[in-house]
Amino acid sequence: MKQLMINSLYYCLGTIFLLIAKIKHHLSGYSPKQFSAEETQRSIEYDITVVESWLNQLKAYTSSDSLKDKNVLELGPGSDLGAGLYLLSKAAEKYFAADIYELESKTSAVFYDAFFDYLKNHKKIDTTALTEELNKTRNCSSHRLNYTCHQDFDIVKAVGENKIDIVLSNAAFEHFNDVRQTIKKLDGITHSGSVFIALVDLQTHSRWIREKDPNNIYRYSDWLYKLLGTQSSPNRVRPYLYKEYLEKSGWENIVIQPATILDKNACMFSQKSLDKQFQGDINQMDFLDVWICATKI
Repeated sequence: MKQLMINSLYYCLGTIFLLIAKIKHHLSGYSPKQFSAEETQRSIEYDITVVESWLNQLKAYTSSDSLKDKNVLELGPGSDLGAGLYLLSKAAEKYFAADIYELESKTSAVFYDAFFDYLKNHKKIDTTALTEELNKTRNCSSHRLNYTCHQDFDIVKAVGENKIDIVLSNAAFEHFNDVRQTIKKLDGITHSGSVFIALVDLQTHSRWIREKDPNNIYRYSDWLYKLLGTQSSPNRVRPYLYKEYLEKSGWENIVIQPATILDKNACMFSQKSLDKQFQGDINQMDFLDVWICATKI
């Protein structure tokens, strides 16, 4: 009885948080981070951590973290180009970013000044060339640092005639409306040997309920979740479907590893109260976020 009452409480609270998120999205739009872009130091450290996490995964997956002469594509870069600049500092040939929401223009020069200072002081990086690339990009004459936004998420247009060696993403795939189509779009811009590395956040995104009930979004039927959701609401695509979509688009050596795992008791506690489509073992509901790596055939 106690378990039933608690699960019912989380169900009700979750609907409230979804409704609040919908109202917030309507009033202020999409925000890719759990903190304000005005928190400059935190934003800088976030970008650096994201890139270093990608490189750690790249090395574990391919035995090398070298970006030398590589064209890199980031899907869903968020509010600034810090990650792209840091990737260029690591000898990437070109960086491309594709997004739906045009957020970068809201990032002030103060952030980039602080970002370059951080690279110089903490990473001992000469930022002269990076500053030039950023200026080119912001003057619509980009060469190595490329940022494109399209409502139809036109990845092919973002890359142009270039071929991508490494596809990267950090906590963005869960916001894409059509994961299968997004992966399929990579077919024309990647080549045999291209590498895919993405961190996917599978959890509820509303802050308080995320900590108490990370699988809360999976409690609801499709019609109710769609009713309470927005364009950027987590899509609830589980890991086995990523594997299926990648395989169908010609990717192999697919490795899916959890970055965070839900305690077994907590998972069992909520499992039966989830919507039926998420109750089977195939869903791996103990996986809260996952690293996905793959190689193009």
